[in-house]
Amino acid sequence: MRNPDTWLRQQIWRLLWQGPGAVSVYWSIPVPLVCTALSLGGPPGLAVATCCILLVSVLLGLLLILVDEIGSCRNHDLGLLRLSAAKSRDRIAKLGIRSNQVDRFVDALWFNPELNVAFRNTRLQSVELMVLGLDLLSRIASRYGRCGRRVFEANQHPMVRAMGLFECIPLADAEKILIEPLTAWLKDPAEYDPEGWALSLLGEF
Repeated sequence: MRNPDTWLRQQIWRLLWQGPGAVSVYWSIPVPLVCTALSLGGPPGLAVATCCILLVSVLLGLLLILVDEIGSCRNHDLGLLRLSAAKSRDRIAKLGIRSNQVDRFVDALWFNPELNVAFRNTRLQSVELMVLGLDLLSRIASRYGRCGRRVFEANQHPMVRAMGLFECIPLADAEKILIEPLTAWLKDPAEYDPEGWALSLLGEF
């Protein structure tokens, strides 16, 4: 099983390299960089001016990346969990999978005021484990191309059951009830063996 803390750090790094701030840097830096290179053969004043523009662009990009990180890591990393869950839903949607339970869980992460209040005070491990499980399951399913849908559907049931239970019980009870079975599901190789899934599923074709 991947450690949730390690997984959250990986989400932060992905945000730094793939988030809105990073994308804006990728689009905004090349033009002033090219202009700076071209200006080096011209008057010194022009070269200094273009270097200043390039420096401002770099600093602004770093500021945007920092704002992305700070915003996502506030409230005990609730923002990172939201982004990860939304990306997982996009991944399974590309496989042609629509899960009402996953949709409701992701919507709850974004719009449930009770979750916002809870995450201001503490981490909710049950929520972290469900998002982690959804992320791992969607990534592995997407690697199997046209078979990915069957991989996901064959192994989604423990996660879907946990999401359904999470929807029906108070947050404090969810922490008591869901952490142990979610941890066991993520740890058990018989349940979480992607190569085993592939072999059993491909055998049906």
